[in-house]
Amino acid sequence: MTFFDYSEKVKSANEFGIRDDDKGKEELKDSILAENPESLLATIPVKELPAFIDYDNKEDWNAIIESCGRSDFNFIAVDNNIPYYDKNGDEKNRCDAMIWTENTVVFIELKNKAKDWLDEAIVQLKSTIEFFKETDGLEKFKFKKAYACNKMHPCFNYQFKDRMQQFFRDTRVSLHPEMVVKNIK
Repeated sequence: MTFFDYSEKVKSANEFGIRDDDKGKEELKDSILAENPESLLATIPVKELPAFIDYDNKEDWNAIIESCGRSDFNFIAVDNNIPYYDKNGDEKNRCDAMIWTENTVVFIELKNKAKDWLDEAIVQLKSTIEFFKETDGLEKFKFKKAYACNKMHPCFNYQFKDRMQQFFRDTRVSLHPEMVVKNIK
């Protein structure tokens, strides 16, 4: 298994969003089932569907990806999509999504919480990075980033500086607790 088996190309756009809300998942599921009523998607509860890309409903985006019209962006839905279990068969934590280009990999955890969100996001990001290192390796990417995106706290906050430094020491990946994913090489 490799994460790239789950990768999909992103359309060229100046920006796009990643969503993980039930309303959006329900709408996406309905549109897919309208085209293909026999889809296996019909059996999956909305809460168990993975995060997805959206180009149109900016007010619903959990993360904003500044892509500057580039055509080399790729998306991987991770949570509820890529299986990851410990040796006892229990599901392990995963972040919601990834974006990657030839030079950059970005791990993304989506939150919509007022309190106690960053520590939870860090656990999920670290777990996914560890899994990615085991299956694909980080060394092929020059730039490695992790974003903890929270709609309720969209802007970078300097109070997280110590946790960001510790995250880098632990993973060799830079942590960005903000909603806008930018400067992707």
